[in-house]
Amino acid sequence: MNKKAFALRENGFTLIELLVVIAIIAILAAILFPVFAQAREKARQTSCLSNQKQIGLGVMMYVQDYDETYPQAYYYKNNTATTNGGAAGGYVTWTVMTQPYIKNEKLFVCPSDKLGGLTPDNPVCNPFTDTVTLGCEAQVPRLSYTPNSAIMPRKRGPQDGPNVVAMAAVEAPADVIALAEFTNFTNCISATSTGQANNELRNKSHRPTNALMLQDGSEYAGQSVADMAKIPYAVTKAAAEGARGWGGPSDSGSVTNTAGCRTTAIGSGLHIRWIEPARHSGGSNYVFADGHAKFHRFEATIDPNRFLWGKTYYPSGQAVLDQNGNPVR
Repeated sequence: MNKKAFALRENGFTLIELLVVIAIIAILAAILFPVFAQAREKARQTSCLSNQKQIGLGVMMYVQDYDETYPQAYYYKNNTATTNGGAAGGYVTWTVMTQPYIKNEKLFVCPSDKLGGLTPDNPVCNPFTDTVTLGCEAQVPRLSYTPNSAIMPRKRGPQDGPNVVAMAAVEAPADVIALAEFTNFTNCISATSTGQANNELRNKSHRPTNALMLQDGSEYAGQSVADMAKIPYAVTKAAAEGARGWGGPSDSGSVTNTAGCRTTAIGSGLHIRWIEPARHSGGSNYVFADGHAKFHRFEATIDPNRFLWGKTYYPSGQAVLDQNGNPVR
């Protein structure tokens, strides 16, 4: 080898060597970047779970101060002693009822929530804890969590059927979900309300969810006096993932049926569509009726042999049945 060639070889890499190094870096990046993303999501999931544990503790403090009774999901501000008001008057929600015990409104937003929390139906009151002024919402400005109406019922006013739920009525509070994570899809929470000034679909982030349906697969609202006489059935995976639900699998945010709410603002359907079943690595965090919080895959929560949404619809006392007509266990 002559001296000139040797000098060139000592002062740099060949093109082939550079390409090999770049290829190795690309391979390592392809391997490591998903790992880093998973690690970041795991940190967000942990933070979200911590928020939910603190909210669960706040709910338990409320229960202790209010004769062992859970808060209701919301009520109309413009109710009278004997009649229901309407949406135009605004709502007082569970987030304000429990605020004296939780104090920090930031806890109501999950770091993994792609929407940064849902906004209220009406403009937020100033302060958001204002339970008197009509036309504004007594609700935290952003909200990532929704109650299970079997524990915190949708009792809008004195004409509605549900009773508030005493802790003593819940046979195993540690096995009943009280709060779930709200949907990533605003279509899934869009609907109309009684007393609304117009009929457009609006963001109903004050409403509670449930994992129930009627025998024919239609929604179980759990709201009116007539609803209280209806027999609630445990929602099935197929129904939740179908046209009356998300229109996609419970372990991801993908779409398999464009009639579902991930694609279309349907305005009605199963109330389970209001939750996000796969916010964290194929599952979500849930707060239970004893205040603890835990990660579950959605399918595990609706197993009729270990149904985690309440063996009874506690506001009415109706037993929840499986698809064979037997009480869930």
